[in-house]
Amino acid sequence: MTGTGRIIGTPPLMATEITPPGSFQENPLAPPPTKEKPLSRSAQRVLNCFKLHRAGYVEDKVRYDYDPCRSSLTIRMPCPLHDIFCAKIVEEISRQLKQFAQREKPYAGFAKEVQHLATSRIMIPDEIRDGKQIYSKREPDASFKHRRARYPGVIIEVCYSYKSRQVSYLADEYILDTNGSVNAVVALDIDCKGSKKAAITVWRPEYTTLDGVEELQATAMVEALPFRTDSGLPAEETALRLSLRDFATEELSRGLTSLDQEISITSRQLCDFLSCAEEEQRGQTLLQGSINLLRPGAGKRRRPQTPPEQLSSEEGELC
Repeated sequence: MTGTGRIIGTPPLMATEITPPGSFQENPLAPPPTKEKPLSRSAQRVLNCFKLHRAGYVEDKVRYDYDPCRSSLTIRMPCPLHDIFCAKIVEEISRQLKQFAQREKPYAGFAKEVQHLATSRIMIPDEIRDGKQIYSKREPDASFKHRRARYPGVIIEVCYSYKSRQVSYLADEYILDTNGSVNAVVALDIDCKGSKKAAITVWRPEYTTLDGVEELQATAMVEALPFRTDSGLPAEETALRLSLRDFATEELSRGLTSLDQEISITSRQLCDFLSCAEEEQRGQTLLQGSINLLRPGAGKRRRPQTPPEQLSSEEGELC
């Protein structure tokens, strides 16, 4: 993803992957008091990133994924195009779920229980250390979860160049570390350099047998399927298909009929969503659009400002 950086252990950061060049090379914004334990260089760099963001020097929103077992921090700073495109997809899935919920059918009650979690944090079990379960923190671009399920059944990630190379590993983590509770990881790659091409990949849990041993794996059932061509035209196929069954675990689906009802989004719809997001980003970049004008002779009264709270050393730590 453009503007996404990754911190692994203590090696030097690629500052250009996270925030404007030079931001992490500067001296710490506020040295810790002498009585506090000094932060490691990696932790101080991360703390500086969030301080710069709060001070307004980093324009994009900040979300992050953290894997304590691998000392890995991924900072996500999505742009308007990313957020708007994802919001359009979420809106369409939610609209179709609502239609199912309003029908007098056996699956209506199930559909009512599915909720959109936006970018809510997901705690995914990793390894057990000293008898204690360690969890990774993930903040997907969007997810849908049945109210009685622990994990989302459907996760959506919008991919740029960096993230598109990493999302297959994310799919493994989402699906394998939840024992297949995540039924679909949808990745939409909208960063095809030099063309307008965009594609979709959908990973699902699949059991296979190798040398007599059954294994769970994340399989790309739909792989890099274009929904927009190099020239910017929609492809012919329906790009995304999800069933109601995808939104919950096998336990919650067991005994319920008609959960094969399908939610679908065509390539043309995805193209329209992406074009809308691109147009909005252009408008924001060029500062276009209608605004109100201040009445002649009127001034502005602002509230008195108080100093912002400081980030503590504890908040800056990576574990």
